[in-house]
Amino acid sequence: MKIRFTKNKQRKSLTLWGWLVVVVCIATIALLWMKTIHNFLAVNKPLEAHIWIIEGYVPDFVLIDLASEAKRNSELLLICTGLPIKKKTFCDPYDNDADYNAAALRYFGADSLQIISAPASFFDKERTYTTALTAREKLREKGYTSGNINIVCLGTHARRSWDLYRKAFKKDWNVGVITYRNNMYVPELWWHNSEGTRDVVYEMFAYLYCVLFFHPSN
Repeated sequence: MKIRFTKNKQRKSLTLWGWLVVVVCIATIALLWMKTIHNFLAVNKPLEAHIWIIEGYVPDFVLIDLASEAKRNSELLLICTGLPIKKKTFCDPYDNDADYNAAALRYFGADSLQIISAPASFFDKERTYTTALTAREKLREKGYTSGNINIVCLGTHARRSWDLYRKAFKKDWNVGVITYRNNMYVPELWWHNSEGTRDVVYEMFAYLYCVLFFHPSN
């Protein structure tokens, strides 16, 4: 008997047409992802709520619009969140984004009685979750323990913030999200701009991390 160490095995492989179908399918999926991922991340689902929580990183044009909204609606309560400013100018008196945003809202015409600053003094793993907990505790101090709130975000950070705020505020609160357009790039063509590409790709993976691995107990 002849001893063999290998054997012939019949297998199928893709033809040119088969490979063409595979390439077309991959290209179609990639195109659909490029067209839909930004809108998915920059979710905008506001609730009827008189408490709006402003994230610390939002730019001044958002604060100007919010100050105008506060002047139109005297029942609106603006909660400014934020973390310590890592690098500040010597003439800047504010050490935290929350305090800066509160001062900016007053400067732009919002009533001081409608503004509450809720600065976070530290953070562990997830900065947004830390600011959400700080806002929750500040509201509790003011006597608010349940109801509807909106968080005010910018661009693709909205989806992750919405998820983390719902985790922080739990079942006592209904959380909506108001998302402003990021003017640093054209959202519909985010892949044409390095800022847009970095923004979308980073927030996509950050959101996946929060959904799959970030499950706080508090």
